Amino acid sequence: MGNQSWSDEELLRLSELRKKYGNQVKKIAEEMGKSVDSINKKNMRIDWVEFEKDPESYLDKEKDKQQSRFWTQQDMFQLDTYLQAGQSYHFISEKLGRGVSTVERKAQQTNWKAWRALVAEKGEEQNDNVTLKQEIVYSLLVYSRYDLKRLSEIKEVDFLNNVNLDKSKLPVSFLELKEDAVKELTTLGFKNPEDVDFESGTYVVVGDSHGKYTKNEMFDLLIQVNKFLKPKKIIHVGHLLDDDNDISYNWGKINNLVVLARVEELKTVQEQRNQGKFNYEVVRNSINFGELTVANQEMINDYVKTSISALGAELFEEERAIVNCHRLEFLSRCSYDTKSYLASPGALCEQHVIKTIKQIDFSDGKIVKQACWEGFSKYRRMKHMNRYWEQGLLVVNVNNEGQETVIPCPIKKIGKEYVIGYFDKIITSNGVKNPEEKIFVNADLHSDKHDCNVLDIQEQICKDYKPTKYVNLGDTHNYHSLNHHIMDRGGTIIDKRVIDEAAQTHHVLKRITNWCKDNYIICGNHERFAKDFVEKYPQFKGYLDFEFLCGMSKLNYKTTKQQDILTLGQSKFAHGEVRMYGQPGSKVEKASRTFGRDTFIGHIHYPSIRFGCFSVGLTGELDQEYNEPNASQWIHGFGLCNHYKGQSFMTTIAIVNNTCVINKKTYTPKTPTNWKIKNYKVRLDFETES
Repeated sequence: MGNQSWSDEELLRLSELRKKYGNQVKKIAEEMGKSVDSINKKNMRIDWVEFEKDPESYLDKEKDKQQSRFWTQQDMFQLDTYLQAGQSYHFISEKLGRGVSTVERKAQQTNWKAWRALVAEKGEEQNDNVTLKQEIVYSLLVYSRYDLKRLSEIKEVDFLNNVNLDKSKLPVSFLELKEDAVKELTTLGFKNPEDVDFESGTYVVVGDSHGKYTKNEMFDLLIQVNKFLKPKKIIHVGHLLDDDNDISYNWGKINNLVVLARVEELKTVQEQRNQGKFNYEVVRNSINFGELTVANQEMINDYVKTSISALGAELFEEERAIVNCHRLEFLSRCSYDTKSYLASPGALCEQHVIKTIKQIDFSDGKIVKQACWEGFSKYRRMKHMNRYWEQGLLVVNVNNEGQETVIPCPIKKIGKEYVIGYFDKIITSNGVKNPEEKIFVNADLHSDKHDCNVLDIQEQICKDYKPTKYVNLGDTHNYHSLNHHIMDRGGTIIDKRVIDEAAQTHHVLKRITNWCKDNYIICGNHERFAKDFVEKYPQFKGYLDFEFLCGMSKLNYKTTKQQDILTLGQSKFAHGEVRMYGQPGSKVEKASRTFGRDTFIGHIHYPSIRFGCFSVGLTGELDQEYNEPNASQWIHGFGLCNHYKGQSFMTTIAIVNNTCVINKKTYTPKTPTNWKIKNYKVRLDFETES
């Protein structure tokens, strides 16, 4: 409670009760009708020794201190210095010759950041009206936290009190000062919206163009992407400026650009947009499509190989997010009762070294550039680490229900052209082409615990995609009836019939052959269950073999052994269970380092991209009875692989909540019951030689 709430009579009464009850504060509070806390505070603030000598004189002196003495800016400077040094209010009151209550009230009521902006850290009043006007405007920006709405709501009396400024010293009216502050906010870019929600449609997300380091042919590719996909917006995340603070003039050719500006680039982006008469939109914080958020991240530096897995849920609480990190990456996150993932579009720029370090000085809004000489080890490290940069973009399709699908598209250079593969087309800097091969990839069916809804969606997509080849990455046949993990643990008797499970797998694989004529299948670790069983019971050799048991000879599949790699052109396909002993990193990183880029793997049951290796989400049910379905990284999905001029254009696509959105079309299950067998007959044929 402030000193103004205590009258002289109350202070005299308190003095009497102190003599009567001593330290029995509770009794004093009861008689005075005040709180114990209020009595304690007042006891601390009054110099009772001086008070008792001459109460009237003491009260008169306190009134003089509180009423007649205005706080000069020099007084404020001293107060600020003592506060930053951690001195007590009693100490400060003695040094400044003011009452403790007065010091405390001034310290708590002052907006110190705005006051420091006003006095430019000097603690001096400005006599120059132009300079004073500029500093008051800057103080208003700090006071409003650079927020347009807050700025509009500031009242003159509150501002003057909180920055210790006399109204008579205002060089112009307060309204004019606020108008100038709005103009300055506009110049700095803070008038642009902080967050934007986009509706259904197609969007393209690109990143890290770095001004002059993005070539003209890359912009030619974006123009072709714009023409063919007709996205509502092309969204840029990451660094738009180069180390000379320039934006490529080529962005003027993109009429639907939205820049998700980094804080340190915001002012320059705003200035160059006006100077170049660009019409792109600027957003300061995030862009949202339903449950998907696009935002800049600040945790992973440019010249590192850190995975986006480092951006945990503590940093990005959104279920699904797109961020910038100079690499084309995708990773699902373990989550409860939902599907969560992070994605990065990669870079548009060429691999290069930034020879200057940019820092923003928030005290005056200027950008400081510090030279980084080539002799520094940091510079030499950049030359190594920029090799991890990857060019790419993301296509985001959002339907009317707010459901989204992200399609990662690696960008490759062929001759002078930049090229991506999107669904059944190849988009180049010079136009749209047809792929030479179109490969549809899925994995981990785990029949007869396959997901009929997912297979139905994949079948619909294949009717539109029209693949020339189909690759199954393994774990097709679940072999639950021979699951030695259960047997070795002494589990319950397995009552699933071997032949029922095999008939279901044959039915699924037979229906898949309708997708295209050229079909490949890789054996996974579940197909190995039969081999493990036969090692114990060799009398079943041949009978339990995957190809024999599931009737593969009738289906015209080309089979690859579990530990082998299937190679089709530049593309490599592996189940993913290969151990790769001695190779560091995650399963996807190991596969990339061992087999090279342009590799598909299954086995891990979720879509991801790392160092040019693509994993595919599973086609089986999310609950396989041995996993944790409610806290899982698993996501359904499939892969597409287009071949063009000797290059492989891969992508991995997630199916979330039985929905996949591609080419402005939403795929959901229509006839999933087709994937369950109704009846079957088994025929055993022998071909003998005499």
